[in-house]
Amino acid sequence: KPLGRSFADLINNPSESHYQFLGVAPGADLEEIKAAYRRLSKECHPDTTRLPLKSASEKFIRLREVYKVLSKEESRRFYDWTLAQEAESRRLQQLRSRLEDPYELDLQNYKPVPDTVDRLGGKNMELSDQAMTALTFDIGIIIFSICCIIYAIFFKEQY
Repeated sequence: KPLGRSFADLINNPSESHYQFLGVAPGADLEEIKAAYRRLSKECHPDTTRLPLKSASEKFIRLREVYKVLSKEESRRFYDWTLAQEAESRRLQQLRSRLEDPYELDLQNYKPVPDTVDRLGGKNMELSDQAMTALTFDIGIIIFSICCIIYAIFFKEQY
């Protein structure tokens, strides 16, 4: 990823607004924005700061991008409009969440419980050693019983 962020990435950064990053009010005039930019550029310029180089570079690049947006009237208006749209969207989402029927939410989250075969992915269930031994013994008894019945019917002499 390139060092600089795109305009859209900066707009969509939910952690802090450009104004918070600069430490100015949203209604600040251009002179206040320039002063904040100069102050922060001295603090986070990679050549003059005590911050780690990577962190300083990232902050300085963000500072340049923020200043680029807020120093031009048209891009600042668009940015402010975007912030207002996001705030309105959050407000409407909160209203919607208060109006939603809790029973309807339960139905939306309902997932039917799959039967045993589906839960196992259509595969046979693996048995423990004890269960395998018991199953082998049971099958052996069934086979022995069938053999005894066949012998009694066909081979045993009748008296």
